[in-house]
Amino acid sequence: MERKGNIAEMGDSMKIFRRLLLIFSGLVFISALPNLFFNADFQYVYLNGESGSFGLYPYAYLSAIYDVFLYLARPDQWSIVVMGKEYALIDVLFERVAYSMKVFFISLLLAVIIAFLVSMMISLASGTIKRFLLSVVNVIESLPDIFIIIGVQLLVVMYFRETGVLIGDIAMTGEEIYLLPVTCLTVVPAVFLVKTIVLLLKEEEKKAYVELARGKGLSSVHILVVHSFRNVLYSLFYQMKLVFSFMLSNLFILEQLFNMRGVMGLLMWSTGYTFVIISTLIFLPFFLLFTLIEQRMKKSIGMKEDGTYA
Repeated sequence: MERKGNIAEMGDSMKIFRRLLLIFSGLVFISALPNLFFNADFQYVYLNGESGSFGLYPYAYLSAIYDVFLYLARPDQWSIVVMGKEYALIDVLFERVAYSMKVFFISLLLAVIIAFLVSMMISLASGTIKRFLLSVVNVIESLPDIFIIIGVQLLVVMYFRETGVLIGDIAMTGEEIYLLPVTCLTVVPAVFLVKTIVLLLKEEEKKAYVELARGKGLSSVHILVVHSFRNVLYSLFYQMKLVFSFMLSNLFILEQLFNMRGVMGLLMWSTGYTFVIISTLIFLPFFLLFTLIEQRMKKSIGMKEDGTYA
């Protein structure tokens, strides 16, 4: 049995390694795409104001891929050009990654906490209050992300003009800013998670164990917190992958509108090997986190790789 377990773990490790290899290869191929169609990369176009004519340049594409691997093996030569100024990549990269990830994970934590609290309120509320809360959630969900971000900035400016009190900086001029970016980044995932959790809890209410728990005299709060929430975690986990993806896209918008010096802004100026390095640093932690959690959850419920249960 122990030998079978070791073989299974080795198989899982190889599967993860293959997925990482495929993803890394995809990033390399994407990083060289401008050379395939324009025979020039982004930095050349920006610095010179011109590019090659549109066409198909397979030799230039292969050459660009070769250059990516060549520069990846020379970390002492890593550099990036931002708005015409060249920086050593190592000098700016990790500071920007740390700042962006702090904003991201604080927002994610707040979104999850708010979503669980609001979902509990909606699930326990009476008919009229429940409909009102769901209506509010639907209205917020219908608003475009960019509208929420600009709306928050305008509200802060209007409040400052009326009271002289600045709630939070609306643009990064020197020190890192957190209040408004975190607020904006929290809203959309929180609303999405609320709707998802409410739907999952509604499905749980139809299951036999809920009726059994009620028959034993357990309170609605006890059933919801101890049993129902725990049972929706596995389904919610797969929805979190979607949450991560649109939070990253919103983070890109936030960094532009709040003039934040984060990694997503740096990604906009990257090309070739710098694109591969920055994308890998953004993607790899999330990939490993989701993979580890998924493996633990499958083991906890006895699920095999083919989707059957032990």
